[in-house]
Amino acid sequence: MTYNVFCTYRLIFSMVGVCFAVCIMAQEGNVSSYRLEWGCEATSELQVTQDGDWNFANLLRLNASMGVGNSLLLEVGSLSTYMTAEESIGGDLQTFSNMDAGNIPFALSLLDLGWHINERQTLFFGVRNMNEDYFVSDVTSFFTNSSCGIYPTLSANYSIANYPMASVGVHYSYTAERWAFQASLYNGQGYNHFTGRDNVFRFCPKSDGVFGLVQVGHTNNGRRYFLGNAIHGRGGVALTPWFYTEQSINDNIALIAGCSRAFGKDVECRDFVGVGAHFKLRRSEWGVFSDYSRFAEAKEFATEVTCTVPIGEYLYLQPVAHVIKTGDRWGSAYCLRVGVQL
Repeated sequence: MTYNVFCTYRLIFSMVGVCFAVCIMAQEGNVSSYRLEWGCEATSELQVTQDGDWNFANLLRLNASMGVGNSLLLEVGSLSTYMTAEESIGGDLQTFSNMDAGNIPFALSLLDLGWHINERQTLFFGVRNMNEDYFVSDVTSFFTNSSCGIYPTLSANYSIANYPMASVGVHYSYTAERWAFQASLYNGQGYNHFTGRDNVFRFCPKSDGVFGLVQVGHTNNGRRYFLGNAIHGRGGVALTPWFYTEQSINDNIALIAGCSRAFGKDVECRDFVGVGAHFKLRRSEWGVFSDYSRFAEAKEFATEVTCTVPIGEYLYLQPVAHVIKTGDRWGSAYCLRVGVQL
């Protein structure tokens, strides 16, 4: 048995053993200590470019969590995707739609055990991805361009635990009234299969390297600041710091700005800067976001204009318009997203 296979199976058995121990502890306790929660999110998006190319993208997310007593939490999450186009139709470097992921019948996005150390501290261990914890503020989550989530200085440079990938890792968070701190350590490569070398349970720093993140957040009078840094190590160490802020003008208007730089050698995306605004108008929400990214291939400017309109309690519509300049080439893409959240 090779070293990599040994690492994989050892980790699988360790995780199964931990989950089994939790179940035993739960059975020995009071049944009333169980707290089961679940959720389902289905999203479909029709995409059309200025050249007439089109794609029909679909995403299904399932998640469940079971609390045991006051301290333990078992989380499970999955995703399934279906796209009519094999690749992103925009021809852009940042990927204008954060749903694009190819066809994935079923993949784990979350399978971990959480320990609430006290009211402010939590520790997670298991399969996880960084979308659970980083760049997930209300304003960044509103936009559909991939760069409004994980900045391309991370997503374009490393095949890490970022949608639709996940990997084994440890995540720690500390939350106070105005301050928050979190740190994560993942396997250096993300996966979304159950078997083979690309299985999501794989943990082999010797060949995959390691991927670490830290972030400090501060909230004060409607203003939120986030400062973080990522470290990727495989044959060397590469640093990627980032900063972004959200400024609430009033209850209905918020501004956002962010930047990041990758300091590794031969990186695909070196710099990212973005600014935007978010508005609430009655029951609908509106937003505009523009960014600049410097790739090795070309410099890219992208602007997104979008809004969401709720229909009933669970359904929403989100039309989106993207204008993109990659090098000397201008392009545009238009989307209509329909989502159901339960």
